[in-house]
Amino acid sequence: ARGILESKFLELKQKFQQGEVPLPSFWGGFRVSIEQMEFWQGGEHRLHDRFLYQRDDGAWKIDRLAP
Repeated sequence: ARGILESKFLELKQKFQQGEVPLPSFWGGFRVSIEQMEFWQGGEHRLHDRFLYQRDDGAWKIDRLAP
């Protein structure tokens, strides 16, 4: 349950408070850098919201696309 998860989190947080958590040698990944993203939220009766987020000199510019 949630209590067990929180307890384990606190235990590991204390264990690794002095440094980075070691990763297994087989782990890998990608860094994704987003410059633009569109957010669509469906609404009843086709009354949807659409927003375009664009990075602009380190800040996010938000434009409403619909309605």
